[in-house]
Amino acid sequence: MVLTKMNRWMRAAAASLTSLVLWSAWAFAQDPTGTSGGTTTRTTSTTEVWYGQWWIWAVGVAVFLIIVIALTNRGGRSST
Repeated sequence: MVLTKMNRWMRAAAASLTSLVLWSAWAFAQDPTGTSGGTTTRTTSTTEVWYGQWWIWAVGVAVFLIIVIALTNRGGRSST
């Protein structure tokens, strides 16, 4: 039983390490300068996005907290 758990752990660790190495290699293989051929077009914009507003985040956090409190409160009933 212990060997089975250890075997599963080793396979999971090997899969995680392999995934980490492959994703890292993929990330480092990207060309950050865009000199791999073709043309690079750079545009700038001054429009403000909705998630850049502080009050939208405040409302979102408030709604999230109300939902969490409502789901965990159980209407004030005791669980026993």
